[in-house]
Amino acid sequence: MNRQKAIGTIGMATVAILSIALVVGLSETQTTTAADGPNGNDAYIFADGVSPEATFKFQEKTVTYEFQGFNTVSNLFGNSGGFQTNNATPEFTLQKIVGPTPYLHRAVDETYEQKGSMARQEYPYQKFDVVVKLKMGGESVRTLKYGDCSVSNYKITAEFDKEEGYTTGGKTGFALLETYTFQCMGFKPSSPIYDTMKDANSDKYVPYTNKDSNAG
Repeated sequence: MNRQKAIGTIGMATVAILSIALVVGLSETQTTTAADGPNGNDAYIFADGVSPEATFKFQEKTVTYEFQGFNTVSNLFGNSGGFQTNNATPEFTLQKIVGPTPYLHRAVDETYEQKGSMARQEYPYQKFDVVVKLKMGGESVRTLKYGDCSVSNYKITAEFDKEEGYTTGGKTGFALLETYTFQCMGFKPSSPIYDTMKDANSDKYVPYTNKDSNAG
């Protein structure tokens, strides 16, 4: 009788140990999988692999964040007296899933606080420069430099199970998105690929002149 009880006790203990080992093993597997999974924009699918990245040059610190959406808002060319000019105020939006972007959040919060203050004064995050890079394979294919920018609007919206975007591992899901709107005083676009091509052929480059057009 005692022997049977002892065998039963040993069996139950063995089952308990195996159960604990299984739980721990599964936990470690899940943790490893989560840690080794794709991060940032690597978790999403972009057409031709092109995704936006923005560098903010604040007074306190220069930081770079990845974004999932980028849109230019204002027309690149304005009109003055019937003629096209490039004096339009540059405006653009950046969109990303809510995440750890403390300096950008501080810029929004400080701007909101100062706009609501009767005694307005200059503050650290009032003006800053932004460099937006549209990257493919880690290299920029289009660079847009904005100067003297400020936050003009900010909102958080929810996307519900959209199959077209924010897919991870082939599954759709919910996403809380931040949309930042910026207005700037300066703007300078560039094409890094063209610049590289021109530098490589700089000894062959002949500038265009009016004299050339009248030749022959």
